[in-house]
Amino acid sequence: MKTKAITLEQFEAIALDIREAYGMGADGLRTIAASIAPPIYDEIRQKEIASLLLTENKLPKGEPARYNKIKEVRAYWIASGGQVHRSNMDDAEIEFPVDRVASNPAVDVSVLRNGDVHRLTDMEKWAGSAIRKKLNQRAVNVISGAIPEANTVEIGGASLTEDGLNQAISLLEDKDLTIKYIVMRGGRFNDMRGWDLDPVTERELREKGILKYYSGAQVMTTSAAQMDEILLIPDEPVGKMAVRTPIAVEPDNRPSEFKVSWVVWMELALGVLRSDLLAKVKILG
Repeated sequence: MKTKAITLEQFEAIALDIREAYGMGADGLRTIAASIAPPIYDEIRQKEIASLLLTENKLPKGEPARYNKIKEVRAYWIASGGQVHRSNMDDAEIEFPVDRVASNPAVDVSVLRNGDVHRLTDMEKWAGSAIRKKLNQRAVNVISGAIPEANTVEIGGASLTEDGLNQAISLLEDKDLTIKYIVMRGGRFNDMRGWDLDPVTERELREKGILKYYSGAQVMTTSAAQMDEILLIPDEPVGKMAVRTPIAVEPDNRPSEFKVSWVVWMELALGVLRSDLLAKVKILG
């Protein structure tokens, strides 16, 4: 339930709605499920990067995530267990499997009995964050697993070097591509802060409150990235985030004496169609 920018009267009305819904039993829990779905979805989208790295498209009900591919390039996708799979080289078409990314939030029964809006809001944030982290992790994993050896720059030592990153950038620039995103862990971004850069680039990397840029590309830091990898994403479509169900919330019917829980999920497919347009730096350490 959203509680931002509301009056005390509105807050109290929400609390009353929660208490009344809880008193309705199973029907009330379904009512609460419907009310918490939008804020959970908002929480997912706040720092979600999968739709930035892959092209998002909505799947009509029952329609498979089927796409054409170039025969000379393998396609890659995330299987239900989280593993990266690849197509045959000569496939002209590929169907990415649709899977669920889910969380199972719960609150003490007293939260609903007392209409505790704050604790219910905390639960919404947790549920959305849990799904977002899984979604980001899957997107980064399928992109990393898709990058061919020919587009991988390996460097020694334990830190990202300017020469190593520039080498990877050159691999894509030689294909007349522009780098849109450089994806890395925060620790690797700290490596960049120590480089001897020109004043403009150094200011773009250091200045707070703005997007960080390097060589015209946005530097995207995420815990989903591997510590020893830096991914380079071009300003061209490389894959799909095919969404069948943006968000669904249902009461969890498993019995519990002191907890009330819900099942929250997204239904989607994640896959790479143009692995040849990706590059990465691998730090051998």
